[in-house]
Order: sequence, then structure tokens, then C-alpha cells
Amino acid sequence: MKRLLIIPAMLIAASLIFVGCKKEKTEENENSSNEPTTEGIYLGVIGFNSTLTTKNISKLTTSTSNSFVDFVYSLSSGKGTGLYFADYSALKMMNEYSMPPKLKNVALVTFTDGLDNVSLIQEGFNPENYNSHDAYRTGLHNKMVNEQIHGINVQAYMIGLKGADVTDNVEFTETLNKLASSSSNVYQVANMNEAMQRFSDIANSLNQISTTVNLGVDVPGGYDDGQMLRFSFDNASSATSSNKYIQTTFRWENGRTLADITYVGFAQGATSISSSSIQNGFCHFVFEDLKYINGTSVSESDLNNIALWKKTSTGNWNRESEFTPGSSSSITEEKSSALIMLVLDCTNSLGSDFSKMQQASANFIEVLANASSKK
Repeated sequence: MKRLLIIPAMLIAASLIFVGCKKEKTEENENSSNEPTTEGIYLGVIGFNSTLTTKNISKLTTSTSNSFVDFVYSLSSGKGTGLYFADYSALKMMNEYSMPPKLKNVALVTFTDGLDNVSLIQEGFNPENYNSHDAYRTGLHNKMVNEQIHGINVQAYMIGLKGADVTDNVEFTETLNKLASSSSNVYQVANMNEAMQRFSDIANSLNQISTTVNLGVDVPGGYDDGQMLRFSFDNASSATSSNKYIQTTFRWENGRTLADITYVGFAQGATSISSSSIQNGFCHFVFEDLKYINGTSVSESDLNNIALWKKTSTGNWNRESEFTPGSSSSITEEKSSALIMLVLDCTNSLGSDFSKMQQASANFIEVLANASSKK
């Protein structure tokens, strides 16, 4: 059998699914009801070999994480690799689960060490009657890329650890690529230590997606229409020496507006925002979901580095003394939900790596749970 690792993504609420490794069976949730009523991470787990073992989707918290971790450690290895049907089932589970409030992220994370060898023949594993491995893989890829779940695009991540019995490298690479939503979500690893790191990286990225960070700034409202402004974020000594800034034009529209906004060192955001309030001569503006170019959000520790500069008629930039670092800006975090499926290879070919896979998966769950508890 060949080794392959799959992980589908992206971060608000998360739902993980593990498909087990015995005759198809399902572990019911401990809660009397698993209907999503509050924002958070919703997780389901599937362990797979020639059968699937499933833990239904429910909310992941620090108090419920033990039930997910215990489920992972209860999985056992077996013969056969029902990889395709495991991912098919994970997508189906997320689609049939009630939509969590403020859902922002739907992710599928898959780990495998080899190639599917039972989904085309095992009874019930080929519900769409695909006639080849390529057709099944392509069908799954199309579902990931073209069919939204609750109106959200699926981020599918794939982690592949090539087993010693994988001799067809082309087939292995094709499987990895087709079972991910994009090439950037494919991770072919050399060993389980590297796989553990990928699990951790994905968990952290899903947590970032699940929280929206908004920056509020208070700007003096007495500027002329057309005044150019620049917010620097790197404690720069001058406006022109900053490498992280937002430049905009102050307009007398909709109360007051920041228009023609350009971002340097930041991910592209809104190009125009209106003041949310005007009090005591100051206009309050909110930059929603503000992230640096590397994808990290602006944090509380960044507030003391923010300065406001105004362009003069001579073309120079003067620092605005009425804008005080820290007190003239604020951070708010908006909690959203993520629906995440975790799909795990439970085949005999993993050998001693099976226990390491369980450990990596448990760590993945705990990272998500700990981050969720802080929101």
C-alpha cells in the first residue's frame, strides 16, 4: 500500500471527521443534541481502511476535546484503503449537517500513506458508480472545487506519506493533487515528524480563519475634503520610511469616508469605508478583517506602533498629534464558525507510524480546542 496524506481546509468554526478502520460503524455524540446553536468549531472524524469508523460532527471545546481524542486512540489498523469513499463520506456529512451560525470556513483534512484499493469494489463504497480510479478522484475534486457546502467553498488539505509499497509515483502524486482543493494545499511529507508539523500548521491556519480581527481608528473630523492620510504600523520615524502602511483620502461623504484606500504590507481590503460614528469632532472608522501580507492579523501589541500622517500642501508628511498610539485605535475580534472534517488512514501499512498518526491527530484536535476556548 502507498502512503498518502490529505488535508482540506480553511477560519471560524471547525468540524472534524475521522473515518475509522473496521466494519462501518458510527460513534454517536455524547451530547443529547449536536445541533449547532453557537459560533465555534464543529468537528467530525473518520478513520478508514476497508471499512469506515466515524465520529459524528459536534462542537469542539476544551470540555469535549477528550471525546474526540479518545475516539482517535480507539481506532485500530486493518487491511484495505478506502480513501476515496472516506473523503466522499466526509463531504456528505458536512453537507448534511445543520449550518452553524456565522459559518465562515469549511475544511477537509485528509491523511494517507498510500493509494486507494477498495473504493471501486467494496459494497457501498462507490455510490456514484465511478468506473476508474481517475474518474473517482476527478469526481471528488470537482465536488471540492465546484460544489459549496452551506454556501462556503471547501478548503481540502491533503497530507501524503508515501509508503514503501507505493511504486507508482505518478499515481501517488495524482491522488494527492486531486484530493486537495488546490496545489497549495498538498503536502507530501518524508516522515511522521514532518506530518505532525503539517497537522499543527493546518490547525493554526484554520484557527486564524475562524476569527476576524477588526481595527478601529479615531480620526480628527475637521480635515478638508480630499486630505491625504497615511496610517503607519511599524513605529516608523517618518511616513516615507514605513514599510507597513495604509494610505487613503479623507472625503466628505456619508458622514465622512476614507476613500481610495491602498495597502502596503497588508492583504488587500476594502477600498472605501464610511465612518461608523462621529463624536466630539472625531470620526470612527473600522478596517474589517485586517491582515498583514503574510496572513496574520493585526494584534493588540501592534496598536502602540500606529501613527497617523497627513500630507501638506508642500508634499511633506506631518505626524498628526491628535492621534495617540494605543488610545486612538482598538482591536475587536468577531467570532465565527468552522466546519472541519478530519479523515485518517488506518491501514496496516503504516506499521509503527500508526500510533504517531494518532498522536498527530490528537495534537491537531487539541490545538483547535485550545484556540476555540480563547474566543
